[in-house]
Amino acid sequence: MNIYLASPLGFSPETKSYLEKVKDKLKSLGHDVFDPWEQDHFAGRIEQAFRIESFHARVEEFRSIASGIGEINESGIIACDGLLAILDGAEIDSGTAGEVGFASALGRKCYGLRTDIRDCGDFVGIPINLQILRFIERSGGCLFRCIDDIRL
Repeated sequence: MNIYLASPLGFSPETKSYLEKVKDKLKSLGHDVFDPWEQDHFAGRIEQAFRIESFHARVEEFRSIASGIGEINESGIIACDGLLAILDGAEIDSGTAGEVGFASALGRKCYGLRTDIRDCGDFVGIPINLQILRFIERSGGCLFRCIDDIRL
């Protein structure tokens, strides 16, 4: 199965080892993994954009880059059979939430991984945002609480 791995873990080099553990688990189960953080088509343009002196030109370049990154991620979700979202933190990452919603709307099976012991749901006993939980459960997926429990 081709799995899209949605997460905010690429924003910090300190969380990449956690991301690698999750990818290793999925691969050990026989899945192909699409990790948006491995898509480096825009790395050079991002570096160059930071050096643009004109504020307006820099903003336009970053908008163009963002559109391209979004298109690659969208294509990855469309091509996947299922999605696993890493949902740790005090709040679910907004980009990850968007990816879950889009995949669910396309009819892809969605799963979540929340190893954080804190609940961040809307009501007592609800571990994550109720809408994200709904999308995961409606798709036929479930929420895992540790990496070893992942079964797709």
